[in-house]
Order: sequence, then C-alpha cells, then structure tokens
Amino acid sequence: MLRREITTPTDRLFSRRRFIYYSAAFAAAVACGPAAAPATGAPAASASGPVQLKGTKLNLLHWTSFVPDEDKWFKETLVNDWAKPNGVDLTIELVAANEAQPKIVAALQAGGGPDVMLLQWTWAHLYADKLSDVGTVAEKVGSDGGGFYDAAKQNAQVQGVWRAVPFGITGNAVHYRESLLKQAGADKFPATWSDLAKVGADVKAKTKLFYGQATGHSFGDPPTFLNPFLWSFGGSETDETGKKLAVNSAATKDALVAFKDLFDKAADPQCLSWDDSSNNRAYAAKQIWGTLNGASIYLTAVTADPDLAKDTQLVLLPAGPKGQFSLGTPFQYAIPKYVKDPGPARELVSYVMSPKTYGGFMKAGKGYTLAPYKKGEGELWPSSDPKFDPFKKIGTLTKWYGYPAPPSPAAAESGSKYIVVDMFAKAAQGDTPESAMSWAEGELKKIYKL
Repeated sequence: MLRREITTPTDRLFSRRRFIYYSAAFAAAVACGPAAAPATGAPAASASGPVQLKGTKLNLLHWTSFVPDEDKWFKETLVNDWAKPNGVDLTIELVAANEAQPKIVAALQAGGGPDVMLLQWTWAHLYADKLSDVGTVAEKVGSDGGGFYDAAKQNAQVQGVWRAVPFGITGNAVHYRESLLKQAGADKFPATWSDLAKVGADVKAKTKLFYGQATGHSFGDPPTFLNPFLWSFGGSETDETGKKLAVNSAATKDALVAFKDLFDKAADPQCLSWDDSSNNRAYAAKQIWGTLNGASIYLTAVTADPDLAKDTQLVLLPAGPKGQFSLGTPFQYAIPKYVKDPGPARELVSYVMSPKTYGGFMKAGKGYTLAPYKKGEGELWPSSDPKFDPFKKIGTLTKWYGYPAPPSPAAAESGSKYIVVDMFAKAAQGDTPESAMSWAEGELKKIYKL
C-alpha cells in the first residue's frame, strides 16, 4: 500500500498552503480566545444612524462555486439588481474554498478587510470574538424562510448570539454509473457499507474502474464522506457533552476495519491524495464508476456529456450499524467587528438571504446550494429533475463538526486539521485500527485540552 506523501508540484503547493493555513488559524484561535458570554441589549445601530447605501463601498468575500452560474449570479445579478440601483460600489472577491480561511484569518487579525465574509463549517465558533452580533438579520431571515435547519443554526449561533447568518448548505450525494453497476450484477446501489465493499469489488473486477473517494486534505468531499462513516458505526470524537474524548473506542475500531475493507476492495491508493476536484475530473473522464460529490458532477455532465448524465444516478450515503448519516457543507455570512458602520453590510446580507432573492440564486445554481431554511426544499426548490431529490433531504439530515456534541471552537479546529480524515487515511494505508485511534486521540487531546 502506497503511503500518502507529497510527490507532485501540486501536492507541494497544497502542503505549503496548509502550513500557512494552520499557522494562521492557530494564531487567530489564540488571539480570539474562547467565545465571549452573550451581551445584553440590542445590537448597536448603524454608526451613521439610518442606513445610507448611496455612495457606500462594500467588499464581499465569497467562495468560488463548483457551479459557475452561481458565481455569475453574484458578479452580475447581485450587482445589477441591488448594488447599482442603490448606488453601492460592491466588490465581490471569489476565492477557492480551500483558500478562504487564510484570507479570513488575516483580515480578522489585521482588523481590516472584507465587510462581509463567507464562513464555512463551524468557523463562527472559532472566531466568535471577532464577529459582530447579526441577530436582527438572522432572526428575520430564518422566520421569512420558514425556519432554519438545526445544523444551520448550530453552526452560526454561539452561546445564544448569532455570530453569522446561515447562507446555505452544499449537500453531497453518491454519483454512480447505473450501467456499470448492472454489469456487475447489482440492480441498485448498496444500502450498507458492507454491501458497497462487496459490490464495489465486483464492479472493479468487471470493469477495471474503482470507487473514487477523495481522502486528502480538502474542505468538502473527504470530511463529508468520512465523518458520516464514523457516526454510522457509533463512533465520534467526543461524547454528547464534548467534554470527554470518545474516539478511541470499539465503535471507531469497527468503522476503521470496515473502511479498510471497503478501500482495499473497491477504491484505489491514489484517492489518498485526492482533493475536491480530483473525483470530478476522474468521473468526467470515466475513470471511476462512483463517488460522493455535490451536484456539480451531474450538472456538468448534463451539458458536457449527456450520455454520462443519463447513466448517472444519485443516492445518499449507505448506512452503518447505527444508521444513515449525512454531513452537508455549511456556509454563513459574518460581519467582522472591525467594520465601523455595519448597517450597509447588514442590508446586503438581508437582501441576498430573503427568500425572494435566494430563490433566484437557487434557480441560477440549479439547486447546487440549498437554502439554510426550510423553504429551500419546498417552494424555492428549482429543479424538476427527480435525480436531485436526495439533495432536498440534506438540510434535515446533516449534522455538524463535533457531533453528537454541540459545535465548538475545538471541533472547528479538529475539522480544519482533518483529524478524522487522517485517522481513516492511516487505516487505509495499513496502520492498525489501534494505532490510528491512538494517534487521533493524542491530537484531539491537544485540541480539546482534555
């Protein structure tokens, strides 16, 4: 079994970036300290009194979507429909998801930068002391949208204070080629992990194609596959309180043994260094028969390769002994405390997140990003394609970093350091389950300070 090592120029670039990323994140965590206790009273009013938009300059830091039409909506529709009519000079900076955190940390530490920044995962908990209370916006958005999903609220609300406004959830589903599954004698996608190992081995033997699952250091696919895998066997980083480590357990061992079996039989060693775009390219090139990914793989195929799209089916992850789990990638809008007049920034977030506006955004992205509130899977849902139905369930099913404990700065740091991902990667590379668990436990002790 090949070990995961830095062997290519791209890998070296990612390694350098990860070093900068971790160094910056740690510095910010130390500087921010633990989340402050909730303040009493209403949020401060705009420094200039009533919000004045005309002549305002705003900078929005956003991620570069895997669906280009979502980026186009921000660059064109948002600018033309809101910024220009209101006389706002709106700059939209789009960055790759894996490069967002260093930029955010740098701005928070410098005390200047974007007026609105798009956070991922549970970063609102990690940087709570640097973020403004946006409760007035969040409460109205949630109410107008039919109520936030529980995970969206958990990720954005810190000790009862809204440190961010939930923006959306990109759900992942297994994309697989139905014709190849049938060639191997299966009439439907496996419902359990053990069945996937068996069927995946049969498909691999019959077609020479493997199940291509990214397990490298990347923000989306690796953690959204491996955390649910762990949970489905009853494993977790901590207990429900978040105050007692639980990763070194019989349940985690069962998960690692099952993953090693699946990886050996159905996957390939190259997956150990894959990021969020690797499986997209491999699926489009017909080098793999299945993978967990956002809807971008299918949406791209619809126009670029209709035959592949027709052959592609989408399902949620298989279940383990403790059930079926999901982890969507959550995003939130935050307004840093360094913004002297947060009024215009609040107006921008309120506009984007109103159901009327967000429905247009979802239509542009064809449902790739699900609204953080329940109207997203109902009246705002833009697709009539039944293949998209699994994505409508993500908002209700998804958990969060640190589950079953509430989100916390420690859980956010663990996710940023890919502790769970690396534990599974070590098992896939031949480490014993005991060794992989012991390593993860040691890292988590330092992070959770337990």
